[in-house]
Amino acid sequence: MPINPTPVSKREINTNCKATVSSVVNLIDAKYSFNDLIISQKLKEKLLELISYENNKKLIFQEWGLSRVLPQKGLSVCLYGESGTGKTMCAHAIANCIKKKMLIVNYAEIESKFVGETSKNLVRLFLEAKQNDAILLFDEADALLSKRVSSMSTASDVSVNQTRNTLLKLLDEYEGIVIYTTNFAENFDSAFARRIFAHINITLPDENGRKALWEHYLVSSLPINNREETIQELSQVDGITGADIANIVLRAAIKLSVSEKKEIHCEDLIGYIQDCLNTKSLTKDKFIYETRKVSKEYIQEKIGK
Repeated sequence: MPINPTPVSKREINTNCKATVSSVVNLIDAKYSFNDLIISQKLKEKLLELISYENNKKLIFQEWGLSRVLPQKGLSVCLYGESGTGKTMCAHAIANCIKKKMLIVNYAEIESKFVGETSKNLVRLFLEAKQNDAILLFDEADALLSKRVSSMSTASDVSVNQTRNTLLKLLDEYEGIVIYTTNFAENFDSAFARRIFAHINITLPDENGRKALWEHYLVSSLPINNREETIQELSQVDGITGADIANIVLRAAIKLSVSEKKEIHCEDLIGYIQDCLNTKSLTKDKFIYETRKVSKEYIQEKIGK
């Protein structure tokens, strides 16, 4: 195939750059509000503090004069915790509350195999977020904010450090909102950790939270044997997330649809809880807590049977 000798114009380059970024990010409206979240009051208060900062910057920095001693910067937040605890939903609720769109980014999608291209993609990404007054949401952010390479021996090492340094500069200058979600906050480079305004741990639900989640997903039209007693007993089993409960209820409903039973029984749900906890043990994910393989006897002991 012959090479086209016609020079590429600056306009074509800018168009292609914009297309590159637009193809790997999604500008969307927030899908969830605080009414959709089942979280503790303490966590809700922490999230509302962030919203208060964004809504009251003029009061804080101008009327109260903090601009004389502190730079008025954008808001950079890290939501960390185990998978399925609702980190992304919390990010959506923040965006919904302050009425901003979201640019959702997966670092793997903007990373380039060509040295230097990833840094350029980040620059374009922040520019697009600024132009749309959108919240930047980096999912699985540990891939982006991990420690820089101290002993560079390959072009890849140079590119990694170049990307990290570019992002540090962008964060220092950016006045918008950036939210990171991660399961592995301990992998962050200390330079990034210092620049993040707030690190908020989205923890596993407590007993009251689990009860609210079971009540939410075990909808009234779903046939449940001894509904109130079942929910009360299931709520006592810890170590599971809202996403786990949603999956457990769905599995139980699917089984009921092909079963001769007319109702879902507590022991059906207990069996799926056991499967869930055993799977967590197999993943050996010790980020939040020490996982272990549990028996049916353990679960029965927890719910007082």
